[in-house]
Amino acid sequence: MTSVGPKVTWTCVLLMCFILPGTQQAMPVPQSLGPQPIFEWSQVEFKYPSPQERQRDIDSKTFIPGASVVIDVDVAFPDNEGKKAFFVTLPRFQEGIPATLGKVTREEIGGNKLIEPYPNWSWHRNPTRCYRERLVSVFRIQIDSCGRLWVLDNGNFLDQPVCPPQILAFDLKTDRLVHRYEIPANLLESNSLLVTPVVDVSDGCHNTFVYAADCQAHSLIVYDAARNASWRIIDKTMYPDPDFGTYTILGESFDLMDGILGMAINPKQDPRKLFFHAMSSNTEHVVKISDIRNRDKFAANPSSSPEIFHTYKGRRNSQSPAEAIDKNGIMYFGDVNDVTLNCWDTSTEYGPRHIRTLSTNKTILQFTSGMKVVDCGHNSQELYIVTSRFQKVSLGTINLKEVNFRVLKLQINHFTKRKCS
Repeated sequence: MTSVGPKVTWTCVLLMCFILPGTQQAMPVPQSLGPQPIFEWSQVEFKYPSPQERQRDIDSKTFIPGASVVIDVDVAFPDNEGKKAFFVTLPRFQEGIPATLGKVTREEIGGNKLIEPYPNWSWHRNPTRCYRERLVSVFRIQIDSCGRLWVLDNGNFLDQPVCPPQILAFDLKTDRLVHRYEIPANLLESNSLLVTPVVDVSDGCHNTFVYAADCQAHSLIVYDAARNASWRIIDKTMYPDPDFGTYTILGESFDLMDGILGMAINPKQDPRKLFFHAMSSNTEHVVKISDIRNRDKFAANPSSSPEIFHTYKGRRNSQSPAEAIDKNGIMYFGDVNDVTLNCWDTSTEYGPRHIRTLSTNKTILQFTSGMKVVDCGHNSQELYIVTSRFQKVSLGTINLKEVNFRVLKLQINHFTKRKCS
């Protein structure tokens, strides 16, 4: 684990114009066409059954206003009432976070939209007791094309492993659990921290795989839901680069040595590929889906197939947390130091010559920890992004009177496609 500030110990937390050849500089998309905030919080507030229960949680330090950090988002189109449903994650890496997964409601306190714990409060109570119906700590989630919300629960509470990590799926029509799998201990290390799930559905909803990034044990866990089997893959591409262990955002610096975290599947390519990178690095890597699905390759040794991994020669400017790829094969990702939202056509070589800058809004684009491309009907897609003043959270300098967390939306259209290609 890495200490990054006086108050918090962090591990993993865990987006055209003419471009001069050999650079990553560009005139950004006009702000009116760039990502726009749809939710903003100075601090996270939760929807309690009553004011009395909220106060009891405050008195017991189960809820410490200002402690919760929004990390990821995904969107369901539509929910049971015909409206979008926004799900956000709030990992429990410090005291005072009463729920780790919730839905954004219309209600608010002090201008902050209330988060309603999902699927209900009981799943979040007493996380260290390891009840069967539990959610301990969730960094990221993904909703699949079958109407299921997949949740990667790392089982850590206050930076310590307390329960077995698990992969869960909820039916969004009923909010009921429809799948659960505890990850075997022999696939984990003492410092394992599972932070990012990528859900891969093919040939019907029954044939589903989940690829889970372990950013502290620098490995990938592959889960075959149909066969209820999992295996571990290790490669040097999943490790952090010490030269990128210090993050600087608008003049404030902190340290993180995070391995594999950003991952996305290109739905356009044949053969299909998984793109990924260690957050504390400036490199991008790719591997064929068919290779990581081949359990026999890794049965004897999780590090046995280095030849299947490809590292692009080009580099981005600095570290990057999450990434996402749209139906046209365009990847979106943030650059930490530059505070930009970038895009890249995955049919080209990775690097400054082909990376485009979509937006340079330094107010709303700080630390892009969560990112999803969402199908929203009529053959259209939208990009949703979670950003935060993470540097201030990690350094203990956060100001609860200012906006610290945002969910942004960008309409993916012909304009963005033209700028990114």
